[in-house]
Amino acid sequence: MKKRLFSIIGAGSGQPDGLTREALDTIKLCDALISTERLAKDLTSIAKITAYETSKLAQTAISIKEEHIGILVSGDTGFFSVASSLNEKLKEHGKVEMICGLNSMQMLCAKFGVSYQDACFLSLHGRKGSLLGAVSYNKKVIALTGGEQNAQRLCQTLAAAGLGDITVSVGENIGSEHERILTDTAKNLSEQKFDDLAVMLVLNPNAAERHLAVLDAEMERGKVPMTKQEARWTAVKMLDLKPSDTVYDIGAGTGSISMEMARKVYNGMVYAIERKKEAIELIEKNRKNLGSFNVLPFEGQAANIIDKLPVPDAAFIGGSDGEMSEIITKLLNKNPKVKVIISAVSLETLLDAKEAIKNFDEQNIVQIHSIRGHRINDTTEFTSNNPIYLLYGKAKA
Repeated sequence: MKKRLFSIIGAGSGQPDGLTREALDTIKLCDALISTERLAKDLTSIAKITAYETSKLAQTAISIKEEHIGILVSGDTGFFSVASSLNEKLKEHGKVEMICGLNSMQMLCAKFGVSYQDACFLSLHGRKGSLLGAVSYNKKVIALTGGEQNAQRLCQTLAAAGLGDITVSVGENIGSEHERILTDTAKNLSEQKFDDLAVMLVLNPNAAERHLAVLDAEMERGKVPMTKQEARWTAVKMLDLKPSDTVYDIGAGTGSISMEMARKVYNGMVYAIERKKEAIELIEKNRKNLGSFNVLPFEGQAANIIDKLPVPDAAFIGGSDGEMSEIITKLLNKNPKVKVIISAVSLETLLDAKEAIKNFDEQNIVQIHSIRGHRINDTTEFTSNNPIYLLYGKAKA
């Protein structure tokens, strides 16, 4: 029996004149063609295409009796495409070939004569993710938008975080007769409405360098306590953060831990929780000075604020105001697998922290005692920082 052939065809913008010659030739060779309703409608002049929901494309292709089945997908098969999941489902039932196509990010960059080899790419179309982190640490970000993360809402997010003055270009329905391309500040575009099929090009010439550690000298401190850099670097390393993580900094103080974590979760978010107004003002200054716009400050008691925030992957607790037990309970209720670091500089806090992590499956306690050298005239003198305990807890649930 002849082996069946599944051709997954990148249809670009979905317009007939946007198809590659290879795509057109492959379409002619197919015994049956299927796609989503939008593509089937837009390409009706090219061939007869039967429409199905995206979730049913693979099973439908398998059930079709013909030997050569074509499945048209939007954009390029190798770029944020459903093609990869189709491939996994189809490869056991026949040979699968990919026919690449143009994607909207290429098309938008071509409109402006802008290269994209140095850009950070994101797909936020119907997906979770943070544009703030990407824009904070990349001078050029290109993002697919749609659903709850539409272009207008993303521009509103940029403006609310303090990035309202950066330049944003939005390409809507690129390649179609309804194409619209606007370039303005994030703040001005936040007042515009856009269709679901839109791609954003965001330029931030002052993007921060996420590979660098945050130094104490870079932080405004005032009279607010701050975790010293040696302890800060150790604590954040112990949390083993992933780029897309959501993390809390509870009792954030100046926000030094927040800024350090923000560079590690460069595609995620940091929520800095602090009850003192003076400290909140410092966090606002420091996040802007360091370009850490994926840090969002929240003023108030942690036990009250945690309920309003997204599910955390990890949390640093630098101060609990006597609510340690309640905070830990709330964190575990939101995510039974949450990772926690508690810092303690006093015996009383150390005992409370030890009690708080006793029910975690994984526990670790580290003491950090750093000494710094200072050059005075022709000699180096040493100053000792106060020792700090870091208590780590993680559940295996």
